[in-house]
Parts: sequence; structure tokens; C-alpha cells
Amino acid sequence: MKSGCWLLIVIGFIFLVGLNATGSSPKVTPQLIGTWDYTSMTALKNGKPFGTVHFQPGQWTVTFNQDATWIMKTPSPPNPQGLNGSYEVHEYNLDMNLANGKPYDKYRFTVEQDGKMLLLTTKEHTITASRE
Repeated sequence: MKSGCWLLIVIGFIFLVGLNATGSSPKVTPQLIGTWDYTSMTALKNGKPFGTVHFQPGQWTVTFNQDATWIMKTPSPPNPQGLNGSYEVHEYNLDMNLANGKPYDKYRFTVEQDGKMLLLTTKEHTITASRE
């Protein structure tokens, strides 16, 4: 092959690698996308349930967007304006950061009941959320 052909092949390869790197979005999981309504939060002590708080519909919600951002409506107080930021999924781990870049929380998550129930778990608590 002539050197010009090799140059075109190399340029094409670099273009495709660059396109893949810039065209890929942060890691998201389609089953997580949407608005989730918190139904309960259970405190854990040494891995065992230690008390549960139940929420009214719409009292506490979190929306995971396709663009790897999230918006949370919390009970007032502590944050009547709500919270927002970005997230990334690594298999079944969910890393949430605030809009200012500070970490919010890291969860282990599962989506159950044909995509209608979300469980978010840390060492300190388990959150159950639902959607229609």
C-alpha cells in the first residue's frame, strides 16, 4: 500500500476513536430514568433495620434524566428548594454528585417489580421508591 493510503486509514481510525470518546454520554441505566416517589427510608444499624420513616406520595421525589443529571424534591426542611446534580452508574452502583461537584451519596441500587420499584442502599439506610 502506498503511504497515502496508510495515512488515510490512520486519520480515519483517529476520527472514529475521537467520535466515540466525545459522542458517548456518562454512564446511565435506562431502567433508572424517570421520576421516583420515595415511599420509605429505613435506618440500618450493623446492617439490620433500625426504624422506618414512611412518606406521603409526592413528599420526596427524585428524577433521573437521560443526560445523567438528577433533580430531587425533598420534604421541607431541610432543602425546600430541592437538590440537583449529576450521576453515574457503574453496574449496580449509583454515584450522585451535587451541582457544585461535591459528592451527594453513593448507593447500591436495584430496580424490581417490572421497573416499578427502586431500592437504594447504603451502609446507613435503605430507600424504597416507586413509580407508575
